[in-house]
Amino acid sequence: MLVVDTLHFSIDGKKILDGISACFEPRKIHGIIGPNGSGKSTLLKNICRLWEPQSGAIVLNGKNLAKMPRKELSTLVTLVPQNTTIGFPVSVFDIVAMGRNPHLGRFEGVGPRDREIIERALWQTNIHALKDRNINELSGGEGQLAIIARAIATEAPLILLDEPTSELDVKHTLEIVKLLCELKDQGKTILVTIHDLNLARKLCDTITILCAGKLFFSGAPEDAFSEENISQVFQVRVREYKHDGTTFLDFRS
Repeated sequence: MLVVDTLHFSIDGKKILDGISACFEPRKIHGIIGPNGSGKSTLLKNICRLWEPQSGAIVLNGKNLAKMPRKELSTLVTLVPQNTTIGFPVSVFDIVAMGRNPHLGRFEGVGPRDREIIERALWQTNIHALKDRNINELSGGEGQLAIIARAIATEAPLILLDEPTSELDVKHTLEIVKLLCELKDQGKTILVTIHDLNLARKLCDTITILCAGKLFFSGAPEDAFSEENISQVFQVRVREYKHDGTTFLDFRS
């Protein structure tokens, strides 16, 4: 169980998170949605302490993450950020191997078990054939899969993903959706920010809506996308319709 309790965070005096409290059950995919600037990315960065929370608490399985050494924290929580750019030539294998760093001692190299975990992550993300390629030579979708493979290699039970399908083509979007479902089936807890509300409706077990830094809604997808909620938060209208047994959302200004 991940518990976020009264989380506050500001930048240059501007409040980004304003008393956020929410619970996220294990072994589920939790979607986080909201307009641009609502605090979605900031929430993920606070949970993994890329940005230190200014007040409030984040508790994972009874452990306060603020009191945890960063190396231990990195074995429990991992973040797949938006638009990762690697500014130097490095192989896909070495990028994924960075996921093992929290488990290694100072100056310790990867051992046989680490290599086994790295190889497994490469196979699970379907990029094993690319492991010797320079990551900067990959397509956007392939590069995103490599960063997700790095997260898998940490073996962290909590995976945070910030817009993992943004700007990807349909093929790589479907691959990432399938991969997230597999990770959930393997016992991972996943928090994912998503702009595509139809994708969020289809993929996620729960939906958390942020608006202007505050928690607006947290609950089941079928309740999240009511006309009242969408109208208030996104200032558009929504209508649900079904096609071949699948529910879609139709948005109108």
